[in-house]
Amino acid sequence: MSRSAVRTMTLVAGAAWLVVAGAGIVDGFVDYGDDWAAPYTVFALALAVGAALSLVVGAQATQDCARPRLRLAALAVCAIGAVLSFVGAWALPLWMTILGAGFALLAAAADPAQRRPLALLAAGQLAGIAVLIVGITAEVGRMDRHGDYPLAGGIAILVVAATAIVALLSLTFDRRTVTATPAGA
Repeated sequence: MSRSAVRTMTLVAGAAWLVVAGAGIVDGFVDYGDDWAAPYTVFALALAVGAALSLVVGAQATQDCARPRLRLAALAVCAIGAVLSFVGAWALPLWMTILGAGFALLAAAADPAQRRPLALLAAGQLAGIAVLIVGITAEVGRMDRHGDYPLAGGIAILVVAATAIVALLSLTFDRRTVTATPAGA
């Protein structure tokens, strides 16, 4: 895959993560009532695109790693997390945990140059869970009719999205992490 294609995917993934962050924060302040389907669909689609393209960029960055079996296992876990992010976008701890574990495995499989951004990608997912738990415990924002604290979830989603964007940009655009590509690619 050409470097420009990977950069384009990174930018699209970043834009998707921005939509995810925005949807999470807006959901923290707006009670949609029975009109939740359209905003949720936008969130779920953006989340699926962001997760899937993050997986593809991570796969591309680690294609020549020294631990190919660990990389394959990591990509399988990430793929499950990407699917669950769409199927159960509402289940924040579920997809955050699985994506975090998958990206942590991918970081472990990666060469040293790619390890730090991939570890950041994993840490962002796992930090989102901690922020979510702290936010719910501290009762951040209003409680909705289901007993949830949407603003706590929105802040957790913001943490996940922001770290994903920074990690992906670092992985793709930082000269220290970009692997050489064949001439003309």
